[in-house]
Amino acid sequence: MRKSMTMAAAMVLACATAGCGVAPVAGGPELTVAGPSAAVEAFVRAQGAHRPTRMTSFPQALGDGRSSARVMMPIGTPAAAMQALSQEAVAAGLRSIVVAPR
Repeated sequence: MRKSMTMAAAMVLACATAGCGVAPVAGGPELTVAGPSAAVEAFVRAQGAHRPTRMTSFPQALGDGRSSARVMMPIGTPAAAMQALSQEAVAAGLRSIVVAPR
């Protein structure tokens, strides 16, 4: 599993630097979630199951069994989609903050 995760990370990095559209678009809205580590990891996995896959950061440890992660959406994502994503995070027991571009 570790090997496949390393390969996947390398492919995403290669695609991001090549500009193949997999990298998050600068200026798009982001949702930052925080909560129990297991819940954050499950939420990140769920975002990968969406089609098209939603770009996420790896969960970052905050201490005391808590983590945070970001979901990066493309420019032009409607407010209703961000609201639905935020509600999905809250339903998973996470706190969420939407960061919209100027």
